Amino acid sequence: LSPAEAVAGFGATIIIMVAGLFVVGEMLERTGVARTVGDQILKYGRGQEVRLMVPLCVGAAVLGSVMSSTAVVAIFIPIVLRIARDSGINPARLLLPMAFGALISGMLTLIGTPGNLAVSDALRDATGQPLGFFSFTIIGVTILVLTVLFFVFIGRHLLGPLTANGTDQPRRSDRSFADMFRIHGLDRAEIMRIEKSFAGSAARDLTAIAPRILSRWRRGPRGTPHVTLFSIGMDLQRDDLVVVTGSEADLARFARTPGVAPAGSFYDDMNRWIDTLGIMEVMIHPEAGIRGSTLADLAFRENYGLEVLDILRDARPVADIQTTPLRGSDRLLVAGPWSRLDGINAATRDFVILEEPAERARSVPNSSKLWIAIIILFGMIAVSIGGLSITIAVILAAIAAVMSGTISASQAYRSIRLDTLVLIAGMLPLSTALDKTGGGDMIVTALLQMAGNDSPRAVMMALFFLTMSLSWILSNTATLVLVGPIAVSAALSMGVSPVPMAIAVLIAGSAGFASPVSSPVVTLVVSPGSYRFADFLKVGVPLTLGIATIAFFIIPVVFPF
Repeated sequence: LSPAEAVAGFGATIIIMVAGLFVVGEMLERTGVARTVGDQILKYGRGQEVRLMVPLCVGAAVLGSVMSSTAVVAIFIPIVLRIARDSGINPARLLLPMAFGALISGMLTLIGTPGNLAVSDALRDATGQPLGFFSFTIIGVTILVLTVLFFVFIGRHLLGPLTANGTDQPRRSDRSFADMFRIHGLDRAEIMRIEKSFAGSAARDLTAIAPRILSRWRRGPRGTPHVTLFSIGMDLQRDDLVVVTGSEADLARFARTPGVAPAGSFYDDMNRWIDTLGIMEVMIHPEAGIRGSTLADLAFRENYGLEVLDILRDARPVADIQTTPLRGSDRLLVAGPWSRLDGINAATRDFVILEEPAERARSVPNSSKLWIAIIILFGMIAVSIGGLSITIAVILAAIAAVMSGTISASQAYRSIRLDTLVLIAGMLPLSTALDKTGGGDMIVTALLQMAGNDSPRAVMMALFFLTMSLSWILSNTATLVLVGPIAVSAALSMGVSPVPMAIAVLIAGSAGFASPVSSPVVTLVVSPGSYRFADFLKVGVPLTLGIATIAFFIIPVVFPF
């Protein structure tokens, strides 16, 4: 290769497409789309690995059969990572089944991968009959079922321990909201629904008899929910929701107040609040300048935009948190917006952040723009299915994500994984090298000579393994463009139908399971899953042998020679 050819992969359209998909994936994560889809899968899976893995694998295959499988994987990665984080399951046990499902999508429909069209064109040129949209779907569905069963019973056990901490025991999670509340003597947190309006003196009277009210949830005029840190005397309207903490007796007494009704546990309805209402435990720095001052002196609520729920001193709660002078090493439980909590130690060195709840991982900063992100996502899918180049569709989606404010430009740049882009770009020129040196033709000729011309099945399987092997080092499309016409010609020279030969090549072109560089579909999950080459060999080789067995016995039955 010339120097220009060696680095030509960095100018390939797929590099720009993958970079744009990283931006789209970050948009899905930051707006809560990934969390919403993940919650539905988690609800179905109930934390069980198999019940989580199966819909991910099948869903990726079905979506990839009608749109870019690379795009499907990029969209699913943040969803899988969130599911893994919320369930405590090692992401390596979920990412590869999902990626393999997306790879199998090329076996389901004619547009599942561009290489399928090359095989269909070769058949049309030779026989006048191209492949139909669902001509080989029954073969692909059989292979998808085999793949799911393989991962259920064997494959997942080859991908490391069940949990990310290296053991098959559930990891001890960080402290939850409930744990942190209990440590600070806040027994319970409940949601109360306001059934009539309270304003002015009525609001102050209600506040006086209520336990501590943390936050108010209200639906805006356009249906957009707003969560606000509560303050004394704040007006409350009908159908507002408030988070109230205190003892069981205090909460029960407040629930009997006319115009107030229990609406459930705060911990069971976390998604409604977690994006804007957070808590942290912070410590007063031993050399802080605010030592000796009280919260009232500091006007803490007004200056920091946060509410101090409790102060622990020597592991015991302080009786009057507003008027007690602060000391070094006091531990404060502070509530408020996450942006304020994150910045509490930015302006001064008076505070040290000690701990935040495990539920923080479930928060998304731009949840109010979830529907905008969904519209962008489905718009991208629709225009790509409608015929627009998937690269252009992804670029437009990435631009729309930034322009709509679902993600900032700096966040978009940071979301792009350069290690993955370099890996893909570095592998692309290899197909050019094989083409220029004649290496691909040499391999094809040698393998067909070894198979002989006596048995159509033997030639079919030789073509299958040839295509599969080339797909490990060449792109799927390049491999099928290379081998497809050869398979048709070999069948015609033997006087048999070229359709089973073409189908075998088509199936093998999407069976690059044993190599992490066989397709961007699997390359994308290498980094987030922390996979090694050996992982693909352990899982990919037995799966490939199973698929080869299906091809050997089923293809000639469905498509006779």
